[in-house]
Amino acid sequence: DGTVRVQLRGLEPHTDYYYRAAVVGKKPGPIGHFTTAPSAGSDEVVKFCFSGDTRESYQPFAIMDAIRAHAPDFFIHLGDTIYADRGSWTAQRLPEFWAKYRNNRADPASQRLFASTGAYIIWDDHEVANDYEGFHPLAAIGRKAFFDYWPVRRNAGEPDRLYRSFRRGRALELFLLDARQYRDHAHGTLLGKEQKQWLLKGLSSSTALFKCVATSVPFWGGGRDRWDGYPRERGEIMQWVKQNKITGVFFISADVHYAAVTRLPGKLGLKEVVTGPMAAPMNVLATGTSKRFEFFSNKTFNFGMITIDPRSSRPHAAVEIFDENNASLYQSKIEIS
Repeated sequence: DGTVRVQLRGLEPHTDYYYRAAVVGKKPGPIGHFTTAPSAGSDEVVKFCFSGDTRESYQPFAIMDAIRAHAPDFFIHLGDTIYADRGSWTAQRLPEFWAKYRNNRADPASQRLFASTGAYIIWDDHEVANDYEGFHPLAAIGRKAFFDYWPVRRNAGEPDRLYRSFRRGRALELFLLDARQYRDHAHGTLLGKEQKQWLLKGLSSSTALFKCVATSVPFWGGGRDRWDGYPRERGEIMQWVKQNKITGVFFISADVHYAAVTRLPGKLGLKEVVTGPMAAPMNVLATGTSKRFEFFSNKTFNFGMITIDPRSSRPHAAVEIFDENNASLYQSKIEIS
């Protein structure tokens, strides 16, 4: 239905590129823009925004313009990019999933953000069905539609693989997890064996100052459908970080429809930044009274922004959370521990 995927090769690091779509016999499309990542040894400042949850009935997605105003190097959508299983109709067949993506992509503010900013996208349950596990009968159709509508490069050896990592200069390595298609409650795994080993190896071998683990569902808190439902696997990851003395690890997530900064238990000093929704019902039942919360808000749509300057005398990740009007809700720092 008019979508197209073009892989660009031979791009230079930390360079602005502009593009437009051209079709013979038609007026060229609007000009788009993205900036490539700095090389691994570069001391460039890295600034990115992130959030999740965009439900079509909540358009216009005005928060997209608030994100764009910060001119981030890139944006991370942390899942529930559509609500295939919600609304006046639910998606069962591929054209119906496509229609859900078209409805969301028709939002003008979303078009402005994605035309001006590079994006990393992960999925969660509502791209398929609420709280689904990997063996859901609609998973393959939902996954194909996700690949059709988002710029995710297919892995040559594993074309259905969604977990991946990206290096952004000396400041950051980003680990994007797939918290859906490999999960199996019966065997106590959210990631599956291969993805878990990939993450552990990647964390211990990374030379970046900070290692950001992006997971669509919260690493701590939120109940059975989140990492709380897989405590053994979560414990393995935290133990690996401790045993290998891995520094600069932090987590970002969405899904629970409130903003929070969570102090993870233990002596590692690890933190998780939870954001969202951008355009979906707020979680009005959550109280935020738990001692794990350094910050909590369930009053307004929101997104996070993290800035890392590797050249500062004490490199840190500056954390900010904003509402849809770009009012600051929270500011703090994550130190290298």
